[in-house]
This record gives sequence, C-alpha cells and structure tokens, in this order.
Amino acid sequence: METDHVRDSRPALGPKVLAGKLTTDSRSRKAGHAGPATLVVVLASAQRGDVAIETSSAHPDSPLQTVIDCLDRNARLHPDGTAMRHRAHSEWQTITWAEYARAVHEVSAGLTRYGIGPGEHVGILSGNCPDWHIADLGALAGGRVTVPLYATSSPAQIGYVLDHAEARLCFVDTHEQLGKLLEVRDRLPKLDRIVLFDGTRRLDDFLITSMDELRSAGIAGGAPPTAPTSHSIATLVYTSGTTGPPKGVVISHSNVMAVLRDVPPAFAITGGERLLSFLPLSHIAERMMSEFLPIALGGETWFARSLSTVVEDLPACRPTVFLAVPRVWEKLQEGIQNRVSSLPGPLRLATLRYTALGLRHLDRAERGEVAALHERVEHRALDALVGRRLRRELGLDAAHVLVTAAAPIHPDLIRWFHALGLPLAELYGQTEDCGPTTSNRPQDNRIGTVGTALPGIEVRVADDGEILVRGGNVCLGYHKDPEATTALIDGDGWMHSGDLGHLDGDGYLTVTGRKKDLIITAAGKNVSPQNIEVQLRSHPLISQALVVGEGRRYLGALVTLDPESMAGWAKEHAKLPDEEALASDPDVVTQVQAAVDAVNEQHSHAERVRRFRILPHDLTVASGELTPTMKVKRSEVYRKYENVIDDLYAEPA
Repeated sequence: METDHVRDSRPALGPKVLAGKLTTDSRSRKAGHAGPATLVVVLASAQRGDVAIETSSAHPDSPLQTVIDCLDRNARLHPDGTAMRHRAHSEWQTITWAEYARAVHEVSAGLTRYGIGPGEHVGILSGNCPDWHIADLGALAGGRVTVPLYATSSPAQIGYVLDHAEARLCFVDTHEQLGKLLEVRDRLPKLDRIVLFDGTRRLDDFLITSMDELRSAGIAGGAPPTAPTSHSIATLVYTSGTTGPPKGVVISHSNVMAVLRDVPPAFAITGGERLLSFLPLSHIAERMMSEFLPIALGGETWFARSLSTVVEDLPACRPTVFLAVPRVWEKLQEGIQNRVSSLPGPLRLATLRYTALGLRHLDRAERGEVAALHERVEHRALDALVGRRLRRELGLDAAHVLVTAAAPIHPDLIRWFHALGLPLAELYGQTEDCGPTTSNRPQDNRIGTVGTALPGIEVRVADDGEILVRGGNVCLGYHKDPEATTALIDGDGWMHSGDLGHLDGDGYLTVTGRKKDLIITAAGKNVSPQNIEVQLRSHPLISQALVVGEGRRYLGALVTLDPESMAGWAKEHAKLPDEEALASDPDVVTQVQAAVDAVNEQHSHAERVRRFRILPHDLTVASGELTPTMKVKRSEVYRKYENVIDDLYAEPA
C-alpha cells in the first residue's frame, strides 16, 4: 500500500528471529483458571527490524509477523481454549480460539466480497465487545487499515475522522451509533457500506448490512483476501485532539509486533493472562493491552459490560494484568474508602492500621531504611486479616501487573495502593509510539517517576527539555500531513514527544509537562501547569483543575467539584446536594482554598495559584470539555469560560 505523507526513517535491517517455547502458566492454574500451553517469547537479539516469532512445535518454519498470524497459531494449537468472555443474558459466555479465528476470516472474506481490498480504510464505531475485535482483525486479515472511533464521538467528530481517513466501510454496534453516522453520511462520499452488529437493519437501505450477512458473504467464498506483512499499515489511530483537530497516527504491523515482542518480558507477562477490557478500544493503550496482547500470548480477554460496571465485573474476571487511567484508580480508591468506613468498628480500625503501616513501610523503603521487626510482623498479620480480603473483594487479588497510564497521576495515590498490597506502576507513552515508552516495574518502582525505557526503546532528553523516543514501536507519521510528520520524526529516527522531562542518573524519567501547555506569565516566568493540576485534583472534593495565567501577572485556576464526593459531603454537612449551589457555598470555597494553600506551599512564588473559581458543573466528555480518555481540552475550556478567566484578573490579587 502507498501511504500519503508518511515515512519510516529507520534503516532497513534483516529479519529478527525469536526463539520460543511452549509452557503452561502456573499462575493461571493457582487462580482457578486452567491456561493452555502458550508461546513465551525469548529475546534472541537486540537488533531492530522485522518481527518474526516462531514456535518450537507445529509449523516451526512459519514466522509470525502479525497479530493475525498469532491468532491463527492459537486456533491451530488450542482450538478449544478460551479467547474471550462476555456477558450475555446475565451469564458469562465463552468464545474459543477456533470460533474467534473462524469469525475473523469470515469477516475478512466478506469484506473482499464487498469490494474492500488491501490498503483500504475501515472504520469501527462501537463500545468494547467481541464483535469489535472480530471486525478489527477481520479487516486486518485482508491487509486493510482499521480506523477506530470513540463511541462517545459526536456526529461531527465521526464525520471528520471518516472523511479524513476516506473510509470505505464502517462497523457500528448499535442503532444509536448508526443514527450518528447516518446524520453525516452525505459528507462521506467514499463510504460505501455500514455493517451493523446488533440485529435487524432497514431493508430499504442498501448502504447498511448486518454482521451476520457480512459473515455469510464470506462463507459463500470467492478470491482469498491478501494477507498483510510486517510492513503493511495496520491502523490509523486518531489522537484525541486536546488543542485542535485530531491527527491520524499511522501504525504498522511491525510497530505493533515490536511492542508485543519487547514489552511483556519486562513485566513477566506470559501466557494464560486474564485482562478486563473496559477503556475505549479506540485508545492505543487499551487496544494493545486487551486485544493484541492476549492474542500474542494466548491470554483471555473479558469484556466489562460498561465503565460503570467495572467494580462488579472485576471480581468475576480477577484479571492477572490490569490497566486503568488515573481517574479510574481514584474512583477505586473512593470505593474502597467508602467500603472501609462502613465496616464494623474493630475491622475498620484494623484496616486503617494496616494501611498506615503499609504507607510507613513504603516511606522507609524509599529512604533506604527497613521497618522494625515488630511492625513487619504486625503488618503481615493484618495483611492476612484484612489486606487479602480487600484485594479479593476488589477483584485484584490475582493481579501481578497493575498499570496506570494515559495521564499524570499523583504519587500519593500510587503509594496508597502500594500500602494495600497492590503495587501500582506508572507507564508513560503516547499514541505515536504505539503506547509504551517508559515504565516502572512491579519489582523496581520509583514512585514519582514514570520509570525507565522499556526494552527495544531508546529515550533521551533534548537540550530544551523535550523527551525524544526511538525504537521499532515509533509510528510512521501522520496520515496526509507531511509537515506534522517531519516535525514528529527527525532525520535520525527520534520521535519528538512534545512532552518535557528529565532523566536521573539511573535512567528514570520524570515528566514535567507539555511544551504546548507551558504558561509564560507577564513577568516572563515559564510555568508547567501539569504538576500543580495533579496536586489539586488529589483533594477528594476536586474533580478537575485547570491552571491559567498566560501573559498574566499571576496564576489562576478553574476548579470543578467531584459529584460523588460532594454528595457525601453535602449529606454530612446537612446541605442540599445541588452541584451549582455547592459551587458557591462558603464552606466548599473554604475547603478548596485550603487545598490551594496546601499545594502552593510546595511551589515557588511564581508557581502559586493566587485566585481560583469553582465552575458550576464538572467537565464532561459529552460537553466537549474532556477527551474520551479524560484529558482536559484546554482550548475548549478557555473558550467556554473566557469571562470567568478574565474575572480572575479583574482586580489586583
């Protein structure tokens, strides 16, 4: 396929062959889920280049260059093994590897029958479900390029992405999503077909067909689809666009396989892992983690019913690897704290003592000290009494890898989970490098940093503080945007992340902010707002915080209240649980002022927030103020609350 305005600046190297062996994951057996024998990748070379993974049993000379190759291997070696689980009619239903592969190849053949050939673009507008994976892999199996869209997208956003990508076909999961797509169909001259997952369609509209009809067309036969190679483009992943229109990141099969080859061994991730899929699959981190990783290593993907049911679905799945964004970890913390507060007195006190001891031990460990023997004995006893129970009830008792990613997180939140025996590790990366750049590891976690470079990835910091990345995971560029591609990847293959940071003597990276988010005050001081905002958001009553002050005499902040926390606070203080009224309540303002004062104590004079305003409503994805990954769209918030910001500077501080 010829791709518009993208280039691979890395030198052409010979194929890389990785030896492998078959093993059975003992962790899966101990957790009560028998895992099949699965491929464990053993690194044989540090050379960059094409990916070729081979097994020690069936077809040893057949290299696995794409996730489709891995899927077919699983179907061949473990046809009855569990690939996916999802809820249907109040029960968990199982899809085997054989069923999975058959569905994928039926979809692929059906797309060929519909005239969607190699290199053509196929959209996916759906929530997380087995059909999402089947549609994605069915398109990839024929050398096509998938274009995932966020299920929360508006019709205008859907129209922009599909038009920019020139998509020929789009999968949708529900009639609600179909309605959004039909609203903009006149703006999509390239769109020839819509495939609907959920049941019936309008018989008089030849643009629309069902998933069953597509698969039936594939069963009917015809010319076999053209399989992709490692050099083929796999997907266009559109960035969430915090400051402007989203850009289509061009990711190849080689990029995907580089991550799947190099990163799992760093976390001791092998076969038989269980993962719960609940974050948007249109985000590269979730797609790599809950779609591609289980295929590469023969694990299981469980689908949460929705984001709101994650707390209920976690104990059923009991994932061994769990990825979530900071906002989810914050909500999990709130849920645990609420649960603890309702425990009987002695058990509540024991839990609080257990958490306090865990934090004390962690604090000493960070200083290179060891806790006293009697405290270690007490902590072990309390862990057996309350710690294991908490982890089991939460559904994370089997997890050996816990990751937070996609946005900054407060170090104290990571420490709190560590105190409960849940060693949360922060991972840093971006869509442009297929997800991962650096990470802390469970066995070597330097809280407050985002860890060290992952295997196969180089990281350095430029003279101006920008973080640069190089490796087989770095994308090919931006779709139809040569200028942005040139700015992204320089002549030596270094990707310019746009993030600022510094490396310590041991190679641990600390991210300090975004170059484009830097605030330059009227006094000429450069201030990165990110850390200030993360610290403000750590207060239980604060949901979002946005620091402002470009060209102004001092910094200000826009703050929103957390609806759930405020409901409990209002009940406790005999206030009406009205979000808008509470935003101006003097007692609430006092609470927020105390949070601002505490954060200011940790910063220099120029970095202190002098004034703030509490907005009457929380920021939401639906309002366009947050991206689907819960990042604040600064330009949109600045525009919407321009008068409020001006009011912060109406009088001398």
